[in-house]
Amino acid sequence: MKFIDGLCPPALLYALFVAIQLGLDVADFAFVTATTKLVFGGATVFILDLLCRLNLGIVAWFLMAMPFIVTALGTSIAIGLQLDRAMMEGFTA
Repeated sequence: MKFIDGLCPPALLYALFVAIQLGLDVADFAFVTATTKLVFGGATVFILDLLCRLNLGIVAWFLMAMPFIVTALGTSIAIGLQLDRAMMEGFTA
């Protein structure tokens, strides 16, 4: 697999995440979702690899990590504000 061997680390890591998501979608028979993720995931892997080739590896790592950072930040804020408790109280009232 020459293509996979030539990928830079951020693109390779993202390709691994996409492959796992595709496997889960196919196991759930969500073929339309899997196809969409394949197209957009492939484009993202291509862009991340292109950024690495242009000596913008730091930007590629930043774009790769950004969804995880935003999710962690949002979860921390929700826990800090106890939004889960407030929502549960709204459902029981």
